[in-house]
Amino acid sequence: MHWSTATLMFVCIVTAIPLYIPSATAIIGRRELLVTIHVFSGILLPIPILIGVAGRQWGLQLRRDLQIINKWNSEDVSWFRSWGRDPLLRPGKFNAGQKANTSFIGGSILVMLITGIIMHWFSIFPLAWRTGATFVHDLLAFAILIVIIGHITYAIRYPATIRAITTGKVSRDWAQEHSPSWQEHPIEDREHQE
Repeated sequence: MHWSTATLMFVCIVTAIPLYIPSATAIIGRRELLVTIHVFSGILLPIPILIGVAGRQWGLQLRRDLQIINKWNSEDVSWFRSWGRDPLLRPGKFNAGQKANTSFIGGSILVMLITGIIMHWFSIFPLAWRTGATFVHDLLAFAILIVIIGHITYAIRYPATIRAITTGKVSRDWAQEHSPSWQEHPIEDREHQE
C-alpha cells in the first residue's frame, strides 16, 4: 500500500510541475497527455489505501495501525514540544510525527481528489467553487511537496525505516531506541488497538 500510494503521489507531483510552470510544459510538450496522467493518477490515489483497509487478512494490521494513529495522548504533545528529542519520551509504535504525517497525507489525498474533480470537470460547478478549489489544490500541493521532502529526508536519515517499510520488520534494538513503549509492551499495544 505504501509503495503504490508513493508511486501514484510521485506521478501526480511529476506531472503537476509542468502544468504549473509554462516553460517546463513548452520543453516537455504534450500538455493534454500530462493532464490526463495527472488526473487519473489522482483519481487512483485512494485506491491502494482502500484496498489495504478492506482486506480481511492483510488489512487487519493496517486497520490496527490506523487505530493507533488515530489516538493521541499527552506523550504525543510532549513529542511535538521537543520535536522527539526529549530522552524521557516513550513513544509507542508510532511517534507523534508519524501520526501527524499519516493524518495529513490521508486527509490531503481526499481534499486533493475533491478539488481536482472540481477543477477538471469545472463546467458542472459554480465559479466560486472552481476558484476555491484551485486555490486549495495549489496551496495544498505545495504543502504536500514540503511534507514529502521531509518524509523522505527522515527515511534516508534512518535507513532502518526503509528496511521496515520494505520488509515489514524492525530490529529489537531499533524498536527499543525509537519505539520503546511498543517494543516493551507489544501485547498491550495490540489490545489497545482493538
